[in-house]
This record gives sequence, C-alpha cells and structure tokens, in this order.
Amino acid sequence: MAERAIEAVVLDVYGTLFGFGRLAERARAIVGDLPLLDHWRTKQLEQSFLRTILGEYVDFWKVTEEALDAVCAQLELELMPEEREHLLHGWLELDPFPEVRGALELLRERGQRLAVLSNGSPAMLESLLQHAELDTLFEVVLSADAVRRYKPSPAVYALAPAALVVPPERIMFCSANGFDVAGALRFGFQVCWVNRGNTRLDALGKQPHFTVHSLLELVEYL
Repeated sequence: MAERAIEAVVLDVYGTLFGFGRLAERARAIVGDLPLLDHWRTKQLEQSFLRTILGEYVDFWKVTEEALDAVCAQLELELMPEEREHLLHGWLELDPFPEVRGALELLRERGQRLAVLSNGSPAMLESLLQHAELDTLFEVVLSADAVRRYKPSPAVYALAPAALVVPPERIMFCSANGFDVAGALRFGFQVCWVNRGNTRLDALGKQPHFTVHSLLELVEYL
C-alpha cells in the first residue's frame, strides 16, 4: 500500500500513457532505418529543458517542430512539407498502451480521482486524449503551458495540488520518464515509476515509492 492514503492519481502522458510505436512507423515509412524518432524525442526534451532554464518559453508544439527541424538538419535529411506535417500530426494520434484504459477505469471505480500533468500543450493533449477516447476518464488535464515552464520545474508539478486541492503527499504521480520521477519526488509527491522498457532508472539516484511495468500493477498497490 501507499505510504499515506492516496486521494488522486496524476499521470504523465508521453511514454507513460501513450507509446511511440505508431509514430515510429510513420518515421520508418518516410526515412527508412534512420534513427529519426529517437533523435527527435531527445532533441524535444533537450530544447524544453533549455528553454525553461533560459526563460524563453514557446509551447510544446513549437518545441516539437523546432526539434524535428534541428534533427533533420543534423541528419542532412530534407522532408517534403507533407512528410513533415504527417510526422508532426503523429503526436496527436499516438496509441495508448494496451492496459491503460482498463487500469484507468479500475482506478476510477475504486474512487481515485484522475488527472493528467504533461508538458504537452493544451491543444495537443485535447486532440490526443479525444483521439484515444480517454478524455472523459480524467477530472482535469493540466499542461505546463499554464506556467510557461516545462517539467521538471517545480512550478509545473504545483499545478496538480492546486487544481485538485489535495496536498502533494496524498497524490500518486506516475511517469515512465526518469527526469519526471526525479522532479516529482523532489516536489513531494508519492511517485510511481512506470518502467515500460525494463530499463534502469536515471533519476539522479532518487528512488520512487513504487516501480511497476504496467498501470494494472498500480491498481493492486492502491
């Protein structure tokens, strides 16, 4: 069981609720075996971190566009405008991991309040959740856009207790991303690392309260 009674479960989106398989297929169809998506995702995160440090905010859609253009330049890859648009649009049509819907429904049935907290822009999150038909499962969808900074800035995590009116120590925050786990722990959430890839956690030596490989395991803990 959790260390203290959990009143709400707050979840990251990219890599946690949604995988990148469909987007990887789009990339392969256009560029073959070039590691475009891996570099794109890395550059997307790098630029979000850098913009937060420098105080030069643009929304996550713009970050995603800029990251794609930067990686294409590095790889000396020229995309047709329609190819570029097709890749970008893929961020709005990612597939949720297979157990996600069932796990969220079980959590709701057990009285847990559910929320999303993501770096994604409001428009990106709305489109993605509606496309996956998951939007009705969440009480609130929180975007880093509200504070014009990106995770792991504490200002982003502070959105959740403020919106839910629940203290951080009674919120279970779930993420598959090491930087997110580290930021959430520092903020004071109870934290569940969703280890989707059976990898080692890179969270500055910090350890989550729980580690699961599927959100269904989290249901058992709570």
